[in-house]
Amino acid sequence: MLALQFTGCGKTDEVQETAGTQDKDYIYAADYQDLEADGYTTGSMIFGEDEKVYFAGSSEEGIKQLFSMDIGAGESTASPVPVELEADAYISAIGTDSEGNLLLGIVKYADTAVNIAADNVNAAEDDNVSAEDAGSGIGGVEIRKISLDGQTLESVDVMNVLGKVKDLYIQNVLADKDGNYYVNANQSVYVLKPSGEMLCELQAGTYIQSLFRMKDGTVVVGFYGDTGWRLQSVDLSGKALKDLNSSISFGYGTYQAGVDADILYTQDTKLYTCNLSDTEPTEVLDWLESDINSTSLQSVKLLKDGRIAALSMDFMSEQSKPELIVLTKKDRSEVSGKTTLTYGTVIVPYYLSNDIAAFNKQSDKYRIEVKQYGDDSMDDDARVALLAADLAGGKGPDLIDMVFNFTSLDKFISMGALEDLTPYLENDAVIKREDYFENVLNTYARDGKLYAIIPCFGISTIVGKVSDVGDKKSWTMDDTINLMDSKPEDTQILDYNTKNSILQLLCSMNMGEFVDAETGTCDFTGGEFKRILEFSNQFPKEVSNDSDSGFVDRIRNGQLILMQGNITSVQQFQMYEYIFKEEINFIGYPTIGESGSVIRSNGTTAGMNVNSKNKEGAWEFLKFNLTKDRQENLQLANGGFPTMKEALEKQFAKDVEAEYYEDTDGTQKEKSKSTWTYGSGTDNITMDVYSATQEQVARVREIIEQSVGLDGTESEEMLSIISEEAQSYFEGQKSADDVAALVQNRLQTYINETR
Repeated sequence: MLALQFTGCGKTDEVQETAGTQDKDYIYAADYQDLEADGYTTGSMIFGEDEKVYFAGSSEEGIKQLFSMDIGAGESTASPVPVELEADAYISAIGTDSEGNLLLGIVKYADTAVNIAADNVNAAEDDNVSAEDAGSGIGGVEIRKISLDGQTLESVDVMNVLGKVKDLYIQNVLADKDGNYYVNANQSVYVLKPSGEMLCELQAGTYIQSLFRMKDGTVVVGFYGDTGWRLQSVDLSGKALKDLNSSISFGYGTYQAGVDADILYTQDTKLYTCNLSDTEPTEVLDWLESDINSTSLQSVKLLKDGRIAALSMDFMSEQSKPELIVLTKKDRSEVSGKTTLTYGTVIVPYYLSNDIAAFNKQSDKYRIEVKQYGDDSMDDDARVALLAADLAGGKGPDLIDMVFNFTSLDKFISMGALEDLTPYLENDAVIKREDYFENVLNTYARDGKLYAIIPCFGISTIVGKVSDVGDKKSWTMDDTINLMDSKPEDTQILDYNTKNSILQLLCSMNMGEFVDAETGTCDFTGGEFKRILEFSNQFPKEVSNDSDSGFVDRIRNGQLILMQGNITSVQQFQMYEYIFKEEINFIGYPTIGESGSVIRSNGTTAGMNVNSKNKEGAWEFLKFNLTKDRQENLQLANGGFPTMKEALEKQFAKDVEAEYYEDTDGTQKEKSKSTWTYGSGTDNITMDVYSATQEQVARVREIIEQSVGLDGTESEEMLSIISEEAQSYFEGQKSADDVAALVQNRLQTYINETR
């Protein structure tokens, strides 16, 4: 009955929990080695055929160098490889040819774009490079083949082809057995003849994650496209990419050539190897079991002696540093000694892997293992039913994910599955409640009890021009309807929304006004629910965008009034200001309550199982991400706001701090902090973000302070009932009063049955 209460229905006897690897008698123990040369910052890195690591380094003085390091040497023993680079040239990518030689993708920047245009205008006439292309800031592009000891074997000038690529950045480079070069730059793979002339350009249309050569010489490209993850081989005869012929379901991950197999790859938290003819891949290890965050992995190598080497770079952390990890297979008893806790979830997001790996590395008493329910072949209901059945038996994981288990907080509470964290927070010697935002804490609080804590958050809201929505902190359904009535008939209020999506959104936002979870009663017969019906009915039945102008153009010219937004940084606030080109207000969703701007978890958010036998250890993990060090170094600027007030203020201080560089004429110019792109295809904008003003920071602080957590009394079943009954109103068959009465009757019955 408990499982059915979670999911409505499901064949729980036909599905099994995905087992972990903790039942194996061995484990891969990890040793770490910093991948840095003294005074140099590490760039591109690759494993060589000689079981060394090769990486590009850049000093503060601007000196560029190639280094090598023995795998598993212990202390940093980087040695320079004698490669000469011109001034203003750097190694953008490192690859290999079919014989194991190194390939360097070298890009040279000119002093100024103007000088390049002047210097290369004649070359533009002779070599089909336009003056505009020549003025892109690229002074030269070279593919250089070198031996492992640094001797130059071949140098090919490819400026004629790659110098015309806008915003050139070489991600990968390799060569096939015929000597053709494959250069992954931006969203394309450029195939060049051994002479450097263009053979063909293969466009993926999106960021290319992987480019590698299998043992039979086939070149494979991996990327995440519109239809999901794609692994495609290069077909030179047809000058196209074509899907690999394999029955294995490949998903998003890190892919490369295998040693004795076709492919070696990491998907989710597992390392696999396979041949394309296999029906299933072979699991090599679980990265989390070795306390490694798989989302930071750049490359993996199976060593001849049975060890496994990995290159890691955590781009999501401000403390990111390149690491060489060497894993040795050991008997589990040799590396045991910690108390093991389980973290139960349906999905393992990248930040959970990062947090668990970081906790396990620093804790000498506890370690967390993920207990993932179900697999990708199952629907969400079936996977959640597995967790429900586990909890119903008084067991379940020590920690319960509150974001990716597709179950509302109130449903967990009604089961009696969650421990009240209030005593832990009040009695902890390190964590003090007053140091954190109370409205963020209250997102997972009910009746004075705290069931989970968000360590990192964002704000979901509605953005509009002050000239349209005013400067109020919130608005009602009547305000929104009046705004629509004041606009021309062809004006859109929100893009990409339908009658049903708006109905579910607004009901979810305001469910606490209609349902009293404590008394088990509801009231949908008042005027507010009928206003939601009327407002939702103004949207189309299906989404269509046949406008001749793009999204941003419609925002700026008034054809589109509002946009749904998520704020996870001051930089995002600056981006929204740029989109609207006017003073804006984050007024939030139309609401009956105090605020329509909603706090959303942006990090690992879990509750403690009331039946856990390791509650002390569970609390240690929950508070780990709340400590000062973790809060001040959560992620990069767009990763979310820290819940600790002091940490947020330090983040704000970084936002307003300007950095400068000296131009070629000696002028001090401000560096951009990042580049933001909004939209896709031709309908997008790109902007460089610079230091924020104190006014912008103050506005973001105000938005955070006025935001609230969702009440959480909504459920998929309740929203489904509302949606079903509303269709007759949308189709003109029933009045709003009739539909409200039907919803009231069905939802009160549902609440009575599930209480």
